[in-house]
Amino acid sequence: MVRLFQIFTLIFALISSGVGASPHLLYVASTSSHHGTLVLGRSTGLPGMFGRFTVILNGKVLGMLGENQIFKKRLIPGRYTLTIRDDVEYRKFIGTKVRISIKSSQIEYLIVNSEKKTFDSRYRIVVKKVKKD
Repeated sequence: MVRLFQIFTLIFALISSGVGASPHLLYVASTSSHHGTLVLGRSTGLPGMFGRFTVILNGKVLGMLGENQIFKKRLIPGRYTLTIRDDVEYRKFIGTKVRISIKSSQIEYLIVNSEKKTFDSRYRIVVKKVKKD
């Protein structure tokens, strides 16, 4: 019974205090459109090579990217260094570094794949920009 009285008192206090939405919150929400978005996807790559790639942005590990996965990250406008590496030592994939620039409200689409060039003994990780129509 005491708990019920406390709940009614709380509800009454909230109603009488005039709780309402602040226009300032709408302004803060609208500023989020000034960020850019990095969309990083990984194709199937090589059959049987189900390892994950480590995604590093400006020296900070963002996560692991597996087969057929998509990774999204909202970024403030600026220049970034994206590093993709394979942490499975026995495969000895050659990692890659890509410099990208994100502008306000821009969505940058990149795809990660592994390929082996002719006469090369090791596979390398390749990051390609996906062109938008």
